Amino acid sequence: MSSYMHFEVQLFLQSICLGVLLILAYDVLAALRSVIPHGTLAEACEDLLYWLAAALVVFSALYRTNQGIMRSFLFAGMILGAILCGRTFSPFFIKFLALIFRIPVIFAKFSTDRLLFLVKRCRIILCKFADSADRNKKTCFLRLKRSRRVERIKKRKRKKNIE
Repeated sequence: MSSYMHFEVQLFLQSICLGVLLILAYDVLAALRSVIPHGTLAEACEDLLYWLAAALVVFSALYRTNQGIMRSFLFAGMILGAILCGRTFSPFFIKFLALIFRIPVIFAKFSTDRLLFLVKRCRIILCKFADSADRNKKTCFLRLKRSRRVERIKKRKRKKNIE
């Protein structure tokens, strides 16, 4: 084979690898979406940013390797690489990444639960201290909140009874 044909085969293999990289980058987004729920607007923005980045990567790859000349076998190679990776490796990759991305989420949930437990426990201790300091006054802010809520409910009932 001539050196030109070697160059063409090398470009084709590079385009297959680029297709694989593009599908794996999108799989990272899919794994993040499975771990952290997104709204439709956030997903649309993520997709838009992904496709803009993908277009820039494809353009720069074409410009660097082929002086910007569009050749159909390069696009066929990218599509072939994306299809092969999407059918074989991609489902396992998404599951693995989702497992990896869940670790910080689980840690964050656990730590916030522990911190909230400490805050609630501190409120209980403050209420006990305030109650033991002066039993006649309602100094506990939790009890004050509760009593205000009860007063509001009683006022609403009175208004409904009057009407």
